[in-house]
Amino acid sequence: MYRVLLAEDELLVRLGLKNSIDWQKYGMQVVADVPNGEEAWSAYEKFRPEVVITDLRMPIMGGIELLTKIRGVSPHTRLLILTCLEEFELAKQAMSLGVSGYVVKQSMTAEEMEEILARLRGELDAAFPDSSPKAFATRTDMEVLKENLIKDYLFLSKYSDEEFARRAKELELNLSPRNLTVCAMEIGSFERLREKFKDDNGQLIRLSLMNVLNEVIHIYGRCEAFHDLENRYAILYSHPEATGEKEAEETLFRMTAHLRRVMNTYFNVPVTFGISGKQNVFQGLKRQYYESLEALERSFAEGIGRDYVWGRGLLSVLPAGSRDRLHRLADAWATANEKYSTEFAGNIADFLNRDQYRSRPEALKAFMQWLHAPVLALRLAGEEMTALCSTYAQRLSGAKTLDDMVSLLETYAADTLDLLAARQRKSGPITRALRYIESRYTEDLSLQQVADSVSMNANYFSTLFKKEMKQNFVDYLLQYRVERARELFLNTSLKAYEIGERVGFVNTSHFSRAFKKVCGMSPREYRKQWDGGAEEDDRPEHDL
Repeated sequence: MYRVLLAEDELLVRLGLKNSIDWQKYGMQVVADVPNGEEAWSAYEKFRPEVVITDLRMPIMGGIELLTKIRGVSPHTRLLILTCLEEFELAKQAMSLGVSGYVVKQSMTAEEMEEILARLRGELDAAFPDSSPKAFATRTDMEVLKENLIKDYLFLSKYSDEEFARRAKELELNLSPRNLTVCAMEIGSFERLREKFKDDNGQLIRLSLMNVLNEVIHIYGRCEAFHDLENRYAILYSHPEATGEKEAEETLFRMTAHLRRVMNTYFNVPVTFGISGKQNVFQGLKRQYYESLEALERSFAEGIGRDYVWGRGLLSVLPAGSRDRLHRLADAWATANEKYSTEFAGNIADFLNRDQYRSRPEALKAFMQWLHAPVLALRLAGEEMTALCSTYAQRLSGAKTLDDMVSLLETYAADTLDLLAARQRKSGPITRALRYIESRYTEDLSLQQVADSVSMNANYFSTLFKKEMKQNFVDYLLQYRVERARELFLNTSLKAYEIGERVGFVNTSHFSRAFKKVCGMSPREYRKQWDGGAEEDDRPEHDL
């Protein structure tokens, strides 16, 4: 593999070059990417790369000085310059140093870079006809080995404490047991990054963010970072040179503030940090990791874009503004049904008294119950309402904070009340028919029975029902039963087949098919998604 050094002070340009090109296709590996000429020269002396790609204007040491120093020790290194249109005179000066080409950054394309790299590969192969540079352990390779060591120790218990310390020394892990802290960094608005990078599998995002993390954290101490979950990274921070705990902590907070600025400036996303307690031994790392996640959970109720330290500043009472917004959710239903509004207010009071707002899973379960409750209480079952519930259920599942959930339920209430206003224009016979269905839905109801209950001809009733309810009687009855089933899934621990029987399905296979038709998922999938993955009944799925 031919070794490549990237020197470019614009972070996004440098990361774009490093991560968007298939370097192996050209027999190349990026051994270092640096933001200035001084670091580039140090990297050049360390790795002796065959290819150097550099900007001309950089801090500390410019591109011309860097190229001159490289040419002073190697006439064979292939040089490629990155330039802006206004740097033409500098580009001409660089050309006199024997560069292989230049690329204008404003108009640079992937196709252009691939064409240049293919040409460079040809030049390199011609310069080394009898042998090619051997593959070697690059900095990226070492980072993978270090990350695997940390993850194997934290999550798989693959190493004892002593073995981990020994392997950390062998791999030159940039970490000390003194003033050791774990920081969990969670990225908000992650979809914004997906759109920016056009990266569905997340590989380019992960590589780019790891580059940013490594570039910043090493300024502040002996640190290592790794990718944890899709939008979460972990930083192992140590500061052995600190004169005391206060200095170590102040430096840590400067690091998180720096990372927050960088992430906002370059990627326009907020980041939240959960910070563990401090230890002076590696043996506490596993516990510290979970402390950082526990601290991070506080962002659900208290807000994103902040630092949360484990065991410090715990929220005792929900802020008055958030509490008032929750109470207003009940008030919104007063015009539609005073009794339901009062019941809803009681549910919110219970939610607050039990501190369910502290835990996202607990809050999500409560909000899902509140989402479905008005469907039955206000006689809103039907195709349109089912679609509305499904839309908001998906939005709730993606909500990251309590305030986000409250905002969604506020708009849901407005949409539902608009639908209710249209439904309240129903005729007397249809209103009585709906009440009859609600009282007998567990029975083997027929269209004729319901028509008889309102003293109407079955054919005429069927036409009137479809006109006012925007669906036929059979579909409405099926959806009403499924809504009742969803309510039982959210509020009881009954097994799926028991719920099916309670809402009028004598055949459990029919219940499963009907439920999936209305909800888009099986009863088991529904309970797993909205009820914290509770254990399902002992019958196989196809029997449900």
